[in-house]
Amino acid sequence: MKRVLLGIFLLGIFVAASYTYPRVQVLHEPTLRLNRLPPSWILEIMSMGNRELLSTIIFYHTSFYYGEKTAWRKEEAELRRVYDTLEKATDLDPYNMDCYYLAQGTLSWIKPAIPKLNELLERGYTYRTWDWYLPFFLAANYYFQLDDPVRAAYYLQDASRLRPESSVFSSLTARMFYEGDQTETAIAFLKSMVLDTKSPLLRKKLLKRLRALETIRFLEKALRDYHDKTGHDPDSLDDLVRAGIIRSVPPDPYGGTFYLAEKDRICTTSKLAEGWRKDQP
Repeated sequence: MKRVLLGIFLLGIFVAASYTYPRVQVLHEPTLRLNRLPPSWILEIMSMGNRELLSTIIFYHTSFYYGEKTAWRKEEAELRRVYDTLEKATDLDPYNMDCYYLAQGTLSWIKPAIPKLNELLERGYTYRTWDWYLPFFLAANYYFQLDDPVRAAYYLQDASRLRPESSVFSSLTARMFYEGDQTETAIAFLKSMVLDTKSPLLRKKLLKRLRALETIRFLEKALRDYHDKTGHDPDSLDDLVRAGIIRSVPPDPYGGTFYLAEKDRICTTSKLAEGWRKDQP
């Protein structure tokens, strides 16, 4: 019985210590701060001609600060100050890719920060014109945070041009143009990619996506013809067949089934995805 009581007592001490120690630690440890930097022109003078070195020092100082903030202190990070330091670091060295990585990693999940983040990434892209990561970051921000698939598609188009051996960027570019109701633009882009690519495997994938989008364009035109003929929109693609606009609903090259979604959009159960199977949800 004494052992049981002793065990309960020790467990209580452990629980109390686990609860109170982190709070005591926060009270007695100095607060982390990321000091505001002077203007970029002063930093340039302070660098004494070593702009790249000072830019790197600022980057590491900022990344260490952010890591400490999020990993240990559980305080809200001073993200505006993080952006300010990274902006000045890239003023000193606009080729410093580490700064753009850190900015994307820390700010891309905060929607109000996206416009300023994109300005920083745009600056990097004007210098690092060979780097496909920057237009890819910009595309992700426009698509996921700003709900602008067409703008995202144009950046992905640049990423695809910089990394032509990858089929991912070209497929995503066409898909985003399509999601932004720019089917014709998506088709024109894929046709240019088919002509430019030297890879038989990539050409095969691009032609498959091209066939799917040309089918969607065909159905979009049929929708307009149906409206012109009847004065109203169809309830399903089968109405186009019954009205004699088309003979039948064409097949999806990816194995899915085309259907009429909200706002008269042509969609497919395959979602234009490779490897789709009918038994998938």
